[in-house]
Amino acid sequence: MKKLFLIAFSSGLLLSQAAFAADMPAKAKTCVGCHGVDGNSVVPNFPKLAGQHAQYLEKALKDFRDGFRKDATMQAFAKNLSDKEIKELADYYASQKAK
Repeated sequence: MKKLFLIAFSSGLLLSQAAFAADMPAKAKTCVGCHGVDGNSVVPNFPKLAGQHAQYLEKALKDFRDGFRKDATMQAFAKNLSDKEIKELADYYASQKAK
């Protein structure tokens, strides 16, 4: 019975994550590990992106990419992002509901 519950619960999580992933920009998949599927990080070290202003997120990503803002992890992720990809990411996370 426990195994059945775990399988059903896990399937539900995967399906709900798949629903988020459907409208998620391709590059956002690299953000999920730290910031969560919908930008609501559950780890205090990683900021919540959901509901932030798109202009703020766009500037922050460009600053990481261009070396004006320092964080080794974020610089590594942002270094190959185009302006279009950054805008897509900023718009996506800005459209998510903060929890």
